[in-house]
Amino acid sequence: MNEKNFWISLGAASAVCALGAGYMIYAELGQIEDARNEVASLRTKISEARATVRKTPEVEREVIVLREIADRIREVLPDEEGLIELVRDVQDFKNETKVEFDSFKPVNQSNARRGASAFEQVAYQFALKADTFQFLDFLNKIETHSRFMAVSSFKINAASRTSLEEEGVAKHRVQMEVVTYKYVPTANSDAAVDISGYERKRDLLAGEIARRRQALVLQTFRYRGHRGRRDPLIDPRVPARVDDPNAWTVQRQMEEVEELERRMAEAKKYWEASNAAASVLERMVQRSELEKILAMLEDDLRRIEREGRISYKPASKKLTLQVLDPLAELQLQLDSTRPDSGPTSEEMQVVGESMLESIESGKFDFAITTYNGIEDSLDLVRDDEEREALVDWLRNLNFEAETLRDFGRIEMNITGYALLENRSPVVIIDGKRYTIGDPVGSDLIVHDVRPNEVDFVFRGAILTREF
Repeated sequence: MNEKNFWISLGAASAVCALGAGYMIYAELGQIEDARNEVASLRTKISEARATVRKTPEVEREVIVLREIADRIREVLPDEEGLIELVRDVQDFKNETKVEFDSFKPVNQSNARRGASAFEQVAYQFALKADTFQFLDFLNKIETHSRFMAVSSFKINAASRTSLEEEGVAKHRVQMEVVTYKYVPTANSDAAVDISGYERKRDLLAGEIARRRQALVLQTFRYRGHRGRRDPLIDPRVPARVDDPNAWTVQRQMEEVEELERRMAEAKKYWEASNAAASVLERMVQRSELEKILAMLEDDLRRIEREGRISYKPASKKLTLQVLDPLAELQLQLDSTRPDSGPTSEEMQVVGESMLESIESGKFDFAITTYNGIEDSLDLVRDDEEREALVDWLRNLNFEAETLRDFGRIEMNITGYALLENRSPVVIIDGKRYTIGDPVGSDLIVHDVRPNEVDFVFRGAILTREF
């Protein structure tokens, strides 16, 4: 090999060695950079882990509190089944407050649920007619419901004074939207994470749990009705008096009609109670009270009509719609269920047994009240020996109950007696001396005297008074 080739080979070898060394240095530098990046990443993870560790007690605390009040949250915010019950409750509110629904429907909300929240917003739109106080009563029902509900908006178009005079009641048109939230569990909402020492940590948080639970109790207000206030949405310019000199003032007419309406509502409750009665006796007692209320109500209505007390158009219209028409309907229903031939043997037997039990236990007034519930219908019993015998039995029981009750109400002070051989016994009553056969008062005669006892004849029965 000549010198030139030698140097060429040496240079090539040197270049290869240099390249190899350079590559090795480059590779080492890359590994060093990767190691540095890994170290930086580990430092970041360590920092995040430390932050998580610092936050864990607070997160655990919140999770424990939420787990312990979750049942209360579900009570306030309904699930799918609770939402159906909520709709039924709203329908009950309508009936109780006497508002009229033109429409009641859910509102479509495409973006009601966001993210992974377990609660979905649900809204309902109402179109109803009511006077101001019916509307306020309806709002009060919503406010005091155990479920969370909020009125997000409402609009009222007031009724005119003309419509009030024509219909007897102000029917304002109301549009409103009510919002609540439905509980819809997320996919992993039931995947509970174990917390070390859960019970001990929960006990330490008892105060916070109680405070948060109490905060979920909805604040309520007791609405007391209109309490004599005028409807603020109606033109207040009404005459203080009417042209008819026999009529009451406008204010008095409205107050009297409202009282008659209240009594009519009470009669309806007795009618419903009689239909729902669990026993023959209970039904008859409820029916008796109903007929008493209706009799007094009809007497007052006839008197008001005879004297011409109601002449103001709104009052007269309200009287017709809220009292006279419902009364006529209720009378028809009552007449259709009233037997033409008097009570059945079974009914009279039940009443008699109840009266006997009351008399034996000293409840004379209750026995008399029970009898009064069937008394008016006993005269209808004709040409039926078995039922006629039961009628006589009931009347005798009532006479016995009245006799015992009235005898017990007689006040007398027996202070002494004397039992002498061959002489009539003597008893001292209210400071006066009486012997056998002496009248003590109306229908009361001394019959016999024994130690610490005196027998009296009272309404044909011999009754004993101890002293």
